[in-house]
Amino acid sequence: MWALIQDDKVVEIYNYPKSVIINEVRYPSNMFTLYTKEEKEQIGIYDVVEKTKPSIQFGYTSQVTFEYDTVNKVVNETFDIFDYALEDTPTKDEKGNILLDDHKVPRVTQGLKTQEINNTKNKAHGDIRRFNWLVERFVYDNTQTIPSDVSTYVAAVRTACATICTAIENATTMDEFKVLFEHTYNEDGEVTKVAPIHDWPDEYDVRKYTR
Repeated sequence: MWALIQDDKVVEIYNYPKSVIINEVRYPSNMFTLYTKEEKEQIGIYDVVEKTKPSIQFGYTSQVTFEYDTVNKVVNETFDIFDYALEDTPTKDEKGNILLDDHKVPRVTQGLKTQEINNTKNKAHGDIRRFNWLVERFVYDNTQTIPSDVSTYVAAVRTACATICTAIENATTMDEFKVLFEHTYNEDGEVTKVAPIHDWPDEYDVRKYTR
């Protein structure tokens, strides 16, 4: 990313190389990559130092602005970072009054914790539902027992779901919440511990029973 600077002010931002006209001179698109830093600065083109954006999973940013650093001769991308709410918050109208649903219960905007708990429970339900046909078969014919591998797996899914939900509930800060999504790696970049939010039992032994 580059910026056109005139009179120490950002005039235009270029997100990708393109042919441009500066002071009535047209420059080819490859100018951005072929010219040296000094050559570009002579015509007013400066590199933009991009700021690391947060994961959209956890937050959002304000409108991006660009500021020219006259000392270091670079353009800095700037924006404010805002975290999404972890906890549920009451939904209010324009006057600040809490809105109620048809049952006179306060409406809420779900926080990240509630959203992830719901996602976790939905995953557990979906993982277990694949074996419902075995339960139905046993109801109609009790000689057709449910395989022990399936019973063990289903119990493990329920335990994992409870463990993950508890970890989510116990997160009181955004940093604690983010840790739940982080794998642990060794020096070779291999995962040595799965992120708590994804720590589900292995389904290898029960795949043949899924429907």
